[in-house]
Amino acid sequence: MAKKKLLIIFTLILLTGCFPSKKILEDVQLVSAVGYDYKSNNQVELNGMVAIPQRGEDIPPISQVFTATTNTSKMARALEQAESPKPFEIGRLEIALYNNRLAEKGIYDLVDTLQRDPSLGRDLYMAIVNGSTKTLLKQQYPLSETPSKYLLQLLDQNMKANIPKSNIHDFLYRYYGKGMDPNLPLIEKQGDRIRVVGTALLKDDKMVGQLKLEDSFLLKLLMEPFEKGIYEVKFKNNQFFTIQNLKSKVEYRFKDVKRSPSVDIFVHVKGRVSEAPKIPVSDPSLIEQLERATEIAMNKRINKIVKKLQKAKVDTIGLGDLARSRTRGFDFKHWDDQYPDIPINVKVNVEIIQAGITE
Repeated sequence: MAKKKLLIIFTLILLTGCFPSKKILEDVQLVSAVGYDYKSNNQVELNGMVAIPQRGEDIPPISQVFTATTNTSKMARALEQAESPKPFEIGRLEIALYNNRLAEKGIYDLVDTLQRDPSLGRDLYMAIVNGSTKTLLKQQYPLSETPSKYLLQLLDQNMKANIPKSNIHDFLYRYYGKGMDPNLPLIEKQGDRIRVVGTALLKDDKMVGQLKLEDSFLLKLLMEPFEKGIYEVKFKNNQFFTIQNLKSKVEYRFKDVKRSPSVDIFVHVKGRVSEAPKIPVSDPSLIEQLERATEIAMNKRINKIVKKLQKAKVDTIGLGDLARSRTRGFDFKHWDDQYPDIPINVKVNVEIIQAGITE
C-alpha cells in the first residue's frame, strides 16, 4: 500500500511539468485580428490588431495595430514584439485578412503558419480585402467596439444569408481535397463602414476571380441548403420585387462520368415576396407570374455563374468531389481535363408560399 502511494505521488510530480504555464490576461496582448499586405515578391507586411481594455465601467477597449514587414509571418511577429510592452498571445485570434494583390500571388504559406499553431481554433474566419488590410484594421468604426468584433459579426451574419460559408477549416479542406476549390468572402472599407462586396474565387491558394454579392447568393444556392437571403427580380414595365428565401435545397445528377460527363443541378427555393411596390401580390394568378419571372431571372444568371467558374477552371461548387463520391474508379485527371467544357445545366424551381402581411 505504501509503495502504491509513493508511485502515485511520484507520478503527480512528473505530471506537473506537463501542464502549460498559466498566462494572466493583464500580462499579455491578445491579438484578435491579423492582416497581411503585399509588399514585394518576397516580403509581406503583417498587421496585428490588439484590443486594449480601459479602466472603468462601460468604457470600450482601444484597438491598436502593430506592423512589421519581413519574409515570414513568424519573424514579423517577433519584430512587432519589439515595440509592444507585453508579449503577444494569438489564442483569441478571430479574423485573418489577406490583401487582394497578395491573394493573387498565393496565401497558403501564411495560412499554413496559422494552422500549425495549436492554440488557434478551426473556426477562424478568413477574408480577402480589396485594398490595404492595415488601413481597414486601423479605422475606428461606430457600429462596433473594435474592428475585429465588427468583422466577426459582419461575416457571420452574411454567411447565413448572402455568401457561402467559409473559415480556415473549410479553406484547408477544399485546398487539400480533390475536385473542389476554396472560396473566401471579399470585403472592402467604405468610409466608416466595412462592406461584404462578394466572394473571392480561388484556384488552390490563388485568387483568380470574384463574384459580386448578388451572384454570391446564387452560388450559395448551388453549394448548400440555407434559409435566408434576398434576391431582387425585374417584373413587367420596369417594376421590381424582392424574394426572401425561406428554404432552399440542391440536387446533383451526373451522367456518363467516365467517358463524356454532364451534370444537371436542380435548385428548389421556397420563399416569400418581401417587397413588391405597385404589384397586387394578393392575386393568386399573379403569384404564378412572379414565380415564373424569378425562375427565368435566376436560371439565366446562375448558368452564367457556372460558365464563369468553368472558364476560370475553378470548381467552387465541388462537382468533381461529388462525381467521385458517386463513381467507382473515378479518374480525377480525366475530369479536370474535361471540366471547362462539361455540359452543366442548372434549373431553379421557385415556390412562393407567402406574399407578405398584406396577403
